[in-house]
Formats: sequence, C-alpha cells, structure tokens
Amino acid sequence: MRPTPLSLSGAQTAPPLRNRLLPVMHLETGDAVLLFAETEKRFEERAVFGPAALAAEGSEAATPAQWMAEHLEAVAHDAHNRTVERPVIVELPLVALIHPDTALACDAAIARTKLCPQEICLEVQDAALALPAARSAQSGIEALRKCGFRVSLNSTRSWQAPLDHNLRILLDSLRVDARKIEGDEALQDRIDAAACAGMLVIAENANWRDTYYLNELGVEYGFRMRADA
Repeated sequence: MRPTPLSLSGAQTAPPLRNRLLPVMHLETGDAVLLFAETEKRFEERAVFGPAALAAEGSEAATPAQWMAEHLEAVAHDAHNRTVERPVIVELPLVALIHPDTALACDAAIARTKLCPQEICLEVQDAALALPAARSAQSGIEALRKCGFRVSLNSTRSWQAPLDHNLRILLDSLRVDARKIEGDEALQDRIDAAACAGMLVIAENANWRDTYYLNELGVEYGFRMRADA
C-alpha cells in the first residue's frame, strides 16, 4: 500500500477545494456567521451542437436532480473539511427546483456526507416564483423543506415574487442588493416583510458605514462587503 502523501510540514495534504466558500458577515459584529458556496459549474441547459456534441457522445447525461445532488455533496464535503460556519447557502437552478426528484436526490446526497439537511440552505431565484412555473417552484420548495433543508430567496436581480404568508413560512432568508435599496420602496417593503416574518435578510455589496441604516430597515447580514471609501 502506498503511503499517504504528506506536505513539507509533515501534515497530510488537504483535498483540493472544489467550491469557493465565502463568508456572510454579521453587520454589527463583523463576524462570519454563514457561508455562501460559489462555483463556476452550471447545469447545462442548452442544446449542444457540432464538435461539442461529438465530444459529449458516450457520456451519461445527468438529470437536473442528479447534477444538483452531486454538486451539493461536493459542497458539503468541502464545508465539513474547511469551515465551521453554518448554514451553507447553495444556489439551486430553476430547472432543478421544479424537477420531481431533486428533493430526495439532495437528501440522499447529504446522507453520504457529515452534514445534515439543516446545515444547508438552498437558494432559489425570485424570478422562479414569479414565472408561469411558480406553482411547480413552490411545490419544489415544499418538498425540500420536508427533507429538512433551509430555503433562501435571491432577490438581488428582481423582487416580483408574491412574498405572502404561505411563502414566507417556507423561507429562511432573503438576499438583496444593497445598492438597490435606497429609493426603492417596493424593495424596502419586501425587506420589512421578510424581517418581520423572522427571515434573515442579507445585503450583498453593502458598505460597512451603512450598517445603522441597514439595521433600521431589518438587514442584519452582509455579503461581499465593501470597505468605506
């Protein structure tokens, strides 16, 4: 049996990090309290033609549910080996959200790791709940919640989904773009509704100097924080 490769210091070499795990900060304390998993991998939703199609011949095409389960398992392994902050927010594509097998596939994937479903927060796009497929999307969220996963809503690009009581009780957090908050009463109302419902509100691209203003609106967490000029 070959010996396990060691680093120069004699410690075992850590496995390569497959995903970037970025901190979500508490605005008042500056502590990292959550994580956001960022990856360049995306489920291939486009038709493949030409040389790319020939290169793909013979490969097994994964369903959206299978792709998401594999991605989630990789994130969970990386988080277990590298970090302690929880939950870990993982983006969930619409095509996976509305797939009937996604919830059970993700549940089985997490069972193969050291994490539990409550340590994962699957983030869906606001547009997914404002499209004609909104009913299927909400059913997908309900299935994920039954498996124990947390669910977050990404409203950094749009905030048109009806954030009514039935939806608020399914969601744990809301992510918004801090640069779009000031002067947009609709977005401010959405933040207030989310905060009053007990959801965590995360402001992306927030300035540290705006902490008091954001706290007054109901925002307690920041992502990709910007240093004061």
